[in-house]
Amino acid sequence: MQNSYNSQKAEYAGFWVRLAAYCIDSAVVWIGLIFVKLVIGMLSLSGGTIFRANILFHYTLKDIILYVFQILYFVIFTYNTGTTLGKKALNLRVIHADGSQRLSLINVLYRETIGRFLCGLSIGIGYIMAGVDKEKRGLHDMLCDTRVVYAKKIKVYPVYQAPQGRPMPPMGGQMPPQGPGTVPPWNPSVMPPQGPGTMPPMQQASSQENVSTTESES
Repeated sequence: MQNSYNSQKAEYAGFWVRLAAYCIDSAVVWIGLIFVKLVIGMLSLSGGTIFRANILFHYTLKDIILYVFQILYFVIFTYNTGTTLGKKALNLRVIHADGSQRLSLINVLYRETIGRFLCGLSIGIGYIMAGVDKEKRGLHDMLCDTRVVYAKKIKVYPVYQAPQGRPMPPMGGQMPPQGPGTVPPWNPSVMPPQGPGTMPPMQQASSQENVSTTESES
């Protein structure tokens, strides 16, 4: 089932990712055509030379059947789901230019037959145009007013590293309050300087309490 997309927010797929998707589709089609060739081979053994006779110019019935099965793969998948197995593996989708209109069967047929034929007739220049066009359109996309976009955008959350010397936040993601009225965590590695004229922290606190008690009594 095709989905609607906002063409202004869509991210267009470039030449190399589309080429990789086409290579995957070509491998899938090649495997599927092996079984079709086996069936044709078995039928040709009993049917004589019907599959080897020229029907359309120098094309035989076997060539026409293989071409039809190859086109059916792209047409059926693109019309029903808006993508193919290769495009789906690379998160790509074929949409209409405005992103809201469903691709019609005639539009898909025209794109996958005449559009691809013209792209190949120009020695592949029709496909290479997707690498230089602003909206990454090939010749078959321009003829059929289609675009190839990324189906889903994956959100990437950055991981921040705390500066050295600063405590890492707890698992909840909140830092302990820092301010003039807060007591920093006790660090045994940081001790006040010790010398002949200094007192340990506990004795300093006791002496301060004695002084305050004496002042209150007086």
